Amino acid sequence: MAEKKTFKGVQVQLDFSLKVAELEIPKITDSDILIKVEAAAINPMDVYFAEGVLKNAVSLLPHVGGYEGSGTAVEVGKDHSSRIKVGDRICFSGKWGAWGQYIAVPGDKVFHLHPENSFEEGASHFVNPVTLALMLRQVQKEGHKAVIHSAGASSLGKMMIRYFKEHGIKTINLVRRDDVKEELIRLGADYVLNIKDSDFEQQIEEIAKKENATKFFDAIGGDFTVKVLRKMPPKSVVSVYGLLSKQTDITVSLWDLFAGRTLNWFSVHDNYYSLSFDERVELADYIQKRLKTTFKSDIAKTFPLERATEAIAHSQEFASSGKSLFKPWD
Repeated sequence: MAEKKTFKGVQVQLDFSLKVAELEIPKITDSDILIKVEAAAINPMDVYFAEGVLKNAVSLLPHVGGYEGSGTAVEVGKDHSSRIKVGDRICFSGKWGAWGQYIAVPGDKVFHLHPENSFEEGASHFVNPVTLALMLRQVQKEGHKAVIHSAGASSLGKMMIRYFKEHGIKTINLVRRDDVKEELIRLGADYVLNIKDSDFEQQIEEIAKKENATKFFDAIGGDFTVKVLRKMPPKSVVSVYGLLSKQTDITVSLWDLFAGRTLNWFSVHDNYYSLSFDERVELADYIQKRLKTTFKSDIAKTFPLERATEAIAHSQEFASSGKSLFKPWD
């Protein structure tokens, strides 16, 4: 690394414009690992960061975006040198800065990439798979038998269908287009409903009652959250985990509370970091073994850093086709 002093990264500016900036390669501490990034995912959370929706991240700007990726370890702090070696293929998450050629990451957020998995597959190892693993734990702990999910055609939605079916949990998957229904049914979806149908609210109420669907994972937020909540059985639990509507204010009435319905925020971060480091290593290994099957992410398209604006737009418009990735060295 001595001869290389700078790298390129997609930096989110104070006005939320994007700039491919030339930045100094960070110096690592004993607890860090410096990674040459080979692939980085573009997730909705990354877009929220880039657009300023994540208010708690605005203070970081200007800063390189991206929360998860994969690559090669090029420098390893001594605290992790017994576990990770220079040259190891690894995947990482949990720190903004993945949309660049290099990133320094705390070693406890870095895990080995199994040899059978590509860098492209490893780039989506965390946000969706870990979210689902933690969602299932919550569903099982709360005792639900069927769940509603508002991003049924997304990469996470397709994983949920496969993963929850393996564990005997029925899924009611909400979509915006009829042309994705057949694929989701083929994956094992129990129900697929188009939220644009004129009788959607009647459909969701009838099915939720029939299947006793008392859990709703919502990626949309806003008025839509409340619309579905009010069609669910009493004592249902609604967990919002995304803000696709970008509508952060909602109105819940006392009647909703009288019915025993609960509304909360599902935090992947809080749930994940409540696990011990050994449990996180075990979970990473569990996911790695299933990246080609249960936790598979289709790759819609890859982009060089210089096409950042196009890449983000593509990730939103074609989300149901798979993940958009940055390949920083292309």
